[in-house]
Amino acid sequence: MIKLLLALSAILLTQADAFGHPVSYQGAVSLMSYNKPEENELLLTYSFKSYVAAGLYYFREGDTNYSMPRVNLLAKRWNNEDSQANIYLGAGYGVEKSYDENKGVGFGSIDVDWESRRYYTAAAYSRFFRDNSETQTRPDFEMIKARMGFAPYLAEYNDINAWLILQADKKNDSGTELTQFVRLFYKNVLIELGAGFNGNWGFNYMVHF
Repeated sequence: MIKLLLALSAILLTQADAFGHPVSYQGAVSLMSYNKPEENELLLTYSFKSYVAAGLYYFREGDTNYSMPRVNLLAKRWNNEDSQANIYLGAGYGVEKSYDENKGVGFGSIDVDWESRRYYTAAAYSRFFRDNSETQTRPDFEMIKARMGFAPYLAEYNDINAWLILQADKKNDSGTELTQFVRLFYKNVLIELGAGFNGNWGFNYMVHF
């Protein structure tokens, strides 16, 4: 009986772990999109192994957008009896388009997270390395994101899972933006509906095939 409960917990953690991470299970095609006013982010990947994925990445903020191929790596995973922790690395190189001007841009990221069936924490750092940024008036563009949340109830395997999440964002020299999200996921589809403390909205969705 204990082995059965442990196996079921592992299945539920694996199901939750598949969402919001840059690498999924082997053979999975993942589409992730994060959206709020003046900002869109889209990542389409294929996981060749459970620890490596590659695909296309697009990010837009205001009049500037970035497009590139991207590779993601699961660098480390800790599987505990009732929780899981991960470290992911990402890298890419592509084009920055701003005011009809195209320039080369590199990309690097690190994502860390820990979650159980009840609690969830995550943090991410991303940076776009602009070509010759040291000689330009525009510095590299960087983003920092931190999240924490909890599940108000423990759902069964085939039920709708719900999470309440608080997210903090900071970009370059801008102030920190706080957004509260309601996350719902069922089988291979996840959506997040958000409302910022500054009045902005947020809408994210993720699908695995």
